[in-house]
Amino acid sequence: MKFTKIITVLALSAAFSTAAMAQEKGSATKAASYLAKGEIDQAKTEIENAVGYEKYKLESKGKPVVVKEKTLEIQGDVYSTIARGEATPTEEIPTDIEKAMAAFNEIKARKEESGKESASYKSVWDNQGVDMATGQIKPSKVDDLWGHFFNIGAEAFNDQDYNKAMENFKLALSVKSDTTTGKYGFYASALAEDEASDEEAPEIRKTTKMFINTLFEMDYHDPQQYFSLLRYAAEDAEPAEMRIDELKYEIRDAETVISKSNKTIEQSSERYEYFTKGGGRKYRTASQKAAQAKTEVDEATAELNKAQATLDAANKETKELEAKTMKVYEECLQIAIKGSENNPGNPTLTSQMVSYYVKLDKLDEAIASVKEAIAKDPSDEGMNFNLAVLYDQASEKARSKDDNAKADEYFELAAKQYKAVIEINPESKNGLFNLGALYYNRAAAFNKDLQDLPMKGMNYEDPAKAEELKGKMMEYAKLAVPSSEKVAELSPDESKYLVLLSRIYYMTKDNDKLEAVNKKLEAME
Repeated sequence: MKFTKIITVLALSAAFSTAAMAQEKGSATKAASYLAKGEIDQAKTEIENAVGYEKYKLESKGKPVVVKEKTLEIQGDVYSTIARGEATPTEEIPTDIEKAMAAFNEIKARKEESGKESASYKSVWDNQGVDMATGQIKPSKVDDLWGHFFNIGAEAFNDQDYNKAMENFKLALSVKSDTTTGKYGFYASALAEDEASDEEAPEIRKTTKMFINTLFEMDYHDPQQYFSLLRYAAEDAEPAEMRIDELKYEIRDAETVISKSNKTIEQSSERYEYFTKGGGRKYRTASQKAAQAKTEVDEATAELNKAQATLDAANKETKELEAKTMKVYEECLQIAIKGSENNPGNPTLTSQMVSYYVKLDKLDEAIASVKEAIAKDPSDEGMNFNLAVLYDQASEKARSKDDNAKADEYFELAAKQYKAVIEINPESKNGLFNLGALYYNRAAAFNKDLQDLPMKGMNYEDPAKAEELKGKMMEYAKLAVPSSEKVAELSPDESKYLVLLSRIYYMTKDNDKLEAVNKKLEAME
């Protein structure tokens, strides 16, 4: 055991001896002199030797390794100069900045630990007062390094060279985190991404997101940052949404084939039975017609099976894609919520938040969030309109589930809220049109119920029910008239307003006005 320990000690001693022989003595003063003369390579070698030698001397004496602050300052100066040098390869600049800032930050850390500002700290981190020659404030060494890359970025940005601007703002940000650098870096990166090819854009987007997240870390929350994140997230859902739309057609076509095939199978099977077992057996061509019916059954069955396989696959894929889009919508919702919290009152972010609540079928949460916004500013036309639309959608949703009591409740709330929008702005085209459409759609629903009533000859089996439905239809059609006429007056050349009026006048049997509106619509064609 003792023999092993002696060997270990001797091995360590040998290691120290080798290190001592390998470590050349360097001088920070000489490094500074080389740097002043522009002899960069010599300055780099000298300062690295100086740092290494200081560390070695302290290690060999068993003392804590604390490189002198002046040595660290000069080390930072050397790499700062290299980073700004025209001969320095672009890909090496980030590493040179990192080395410079490691030295400068070590000086800062010691000041924060001791509470004392050394001469090196003041030189590196504090502005140096007014330059008598220029009358301008001489920046600290950190600000000088930061300013070098920021100014190049700003000049490139003004020249619309957004890639160059982005890269230099990124370098400036690695020197000093400040919102100005992050903001312009974000703008440059976003513009560079817009101009990039499909192959280049994803890599640039990583930089855009880096600027956004850095700004968030600095508690800077521009709405544009959230708009970009929402756009990125929404783009992830676009392929799935497009495919879902395609699948809807596949599902519809498959269901049509299945319905047609089932009908053919039913009819051809009856014919087969008739010619093989029924009265058709007496015909001379019975066997031939039975065979033909059997072929029709077989072919329709094959088509049915194929269509059913297509339908099953399409339904399965749709379900999987909808799950993916729901995940993206949830991500978008959280972005919009955070954006709204950090930009209270921003109508676009709030509208985005509401739209994703709706897409996620979270109407109650959407209504609650908009009510909260209205409570802060009751005169906000946009938020009041959003609430009306949500009530409108909630009414339709309840109606689709045959919850007519709930649907009627939301209907009345929607009507009241659209009227609130019109009170805020009597010329709100959206409010006026939606109020008219709300009443018209209700009238159209009563009309459909009327059309679905059973008939007995030329009369309804339940005349009282028919009269009730006619009365309801007329009641709501008349309620739709004032706001619909008003919006049509405000925009006489907008066809959708005239189309709504035409349908309403048809219901109210106001034939003179109906004719006048239809003439306007014909003139627009």
